[in-house]
Amino acid sequence: MPTKDVDAHLSPDYLKNGSLILASSVILGFVADYLFNLTLSNALPSHEYGDYKVAYAFIVITSVICLLGGDRVAPRILSGPLSQGNNRTVWEFLRFYFAIAVGLSIVIIFFTGVISFFHLGTTDTKEHHPILLMSFAIPLIALGALLSRVLQSAKRLALSNLPWRVALPILKTTFVLLLISALPIVKLWQVIIGGIIAAGIIIIWQWHKIRQLNLVEMERAPQAFKSRGILKLSIPMMLATLVALALNQIDLFFLEVLADEHEVGVFAAASTTAHILPVVQTTIVGLFLPLIGSALDLNKVKSARALFWKGQKLITLSVITITVFLIIAGQWLLSFFGKDFLNAQDAMMYLIIGYALWALTAFSSTWLQYSNQGKPIILIGITTLTIDAVCNLWLIPLYGINGAAIATLIAMTFASIMTWGVYYRCSISN
Repeated sequence: MPTKDVDAHLSPDYLKNGSLILASSVILGFVADYLFNLTLSNALPSHEYGDYKVAYAFIVITSVICLLGGDRVAPRILSGPLSQGNNRTVWEFLRFYFAIAVGLSIVIIFFTGVISFFHLGTTDTKEHHPILLMSFAIPLIALGALLSRVLQSAKRLALSNLPWRVALPILKTTFVLLLISALPIVKLWQVIIGGIIAAGIIIIWQWHKIRQLNLVEMERAPQAFKSRGILKLSIPMMLATLVALALNQIDLFFLEVLADEHEVGVFAAASTTAHILPVVQTTIVGLFLPLIGSALDLNKVKSARALFWKGQKLITLSVITITVFLIIAGQWLLSFFGKDFLNAQDAMMYLIIGYALWALTAFSSTWLQYSNQGKPIILIGITTLTIDAVCNLWLIPLYGINGAAIATLIAMTFASIMTWGVYYRCSISN
């Protein structure tokens, strides 16, 4: 049975169809997200646009913490039961991780409210930072991640990816355009409320599709998995994901503290442009996540390695193509934000190189985590994050947004070299 399952996983039809779906989600998602950022940057002053990006980065990171890796471990746990028609495991899985997410979200919202009430970290005592309002979206983001992973585990890639990659930025753009047409001045809190409503719409739709496809049976199945055992698997994955996200977002937080306020928005435009690279990488990895567990469960090392190199080749080809495109068209893409944002061109180039290096490495990092080799990945991640933080403290006061981008490049170069070294050592030992 396992051998037959993996042979199906490696079938050209599955990978071809999945690749077409994910390629569409990357291209359409990048266009939709870019249009949203362009619309928002024109609707708000540059410093408020920067505040929005900082707040959004905050909830993305905290939603990962709240899930304790539930979204990352889902394909490893659910792909097998779903392929066998066992959908009660899905309900038990969703109940377990969403209860954790809600509890931790309440804690985060409470402490965010306390910090905002005392205006810690800001000199403006008239306004609260949008992080407080945005934090109420944390449980929604967590639930959306879980539902998407259920669909991904069932190999419903279009239903898993397109709503969040494409539909969400389109809905948010629509809300912003409606605000622009109806109001003389668009307020940041109005944009945030619109985004929360958009996320809620997608969650309701995905839950409807999961029920329609009979992917979940709302009955308890306590024997499906052991809570302690699954947390031992998911928490290291959460920590590794958290470090990767922090590397993508930490520059914004340091710029918020160390640089002029308008520079945060300018840097955010460069980061948004370069961010298609990690999006490409994570999307392609999503194609292979439901397959990795079955491949690793086999004693045939060759089958697992064949799957790994299929994924690595697809990522390498995609990342190199996108990198060349961004280097050629980067200045043109930045120009849509406005003349002031062209100052971020050099920073964007540093980010492109850094993101490309990590995108080429990230599949091996995921593979190691699914192979129960998460500890060295976490250690590499923590060291990388420390390097990035130290470099930000050193370089931002000297070079501004270019210093932040150089810090990311240095940190991601280190992470890539070390991760490949660990993967090579593990592959030799096996």
